[in-house]
Amino acid sequence: MPRRRSPHRGPPGVRRSLRARIAGFAAARDGATAVEFAMIGMPFLCLIAAIMETALVFFAGQVLDNAVSNASRQLYTGQFQAARASDPPPPSGTTSQEVALQKFKDALCSGRVALFSCSAVKIDVLAMPDSADFTPPSPIDAVSRSWRSSPTVFGTQYQNPGSNQIVIVQAAVEFPVFFGFLNPNTLANGRRVLQSTVAFRTEPFQ
Repeated sequence: MPRRRSPHRGPPGVRRSLRARIAGFAAARDGATAVEFAMIGMPFLCLIAAIMETALVFFAGQVLDNAVSNASRQLYTGQFQAARASDPPPPSGTTSQEVALQKFKDALCSGRVALFSCSAVKIDVLAMPDSADFTPPSPIDAVSRSWRSSPTVFGTQYQNPGSNQIVIVQAAVEFPVFFGFLNPNTLANGRRVLQSTVAFRTEPFQ
């Protein structure tokens, strides 16, 4: 007498084929690499981008150092001061200090690689007496994490150096960063500050 087949069960061959497909799907590893890369790919790419950004920040800082050093040579030799002696009177509403500071900024920016906005560079030129024991204040207010506004406003001081006089040149500029947690010295607006300072005694020019 033939066996009666359950109406809810398919032929044996179909059942075996279905089980084989399920087992094959569970054992498949073809997409494992894609899934694993999806898990680590974004952090890895962020790390690479952060490393590249940090390298760019250091390179921009070196560019600023070189620019400040090159421009300061004109103060060291007295060339810049001699050129300012023949300047016409400053325009109404402008001081000779502001004019000299702008011209020094122009000298600093000439021949510079365009990694930051030169118009945003802030500079102080301070001439010290021989007997001074002086430490220049930081360009940044540590409390507000913004540009210093007291005792003097950073970026507004130009003291014309004389012969054989100690000079301190400070320059700083904001530099945008996207990975602030890897870049210290950031302002409240999230930008990093690039700083450069040189100190020297001018030549005994006449």
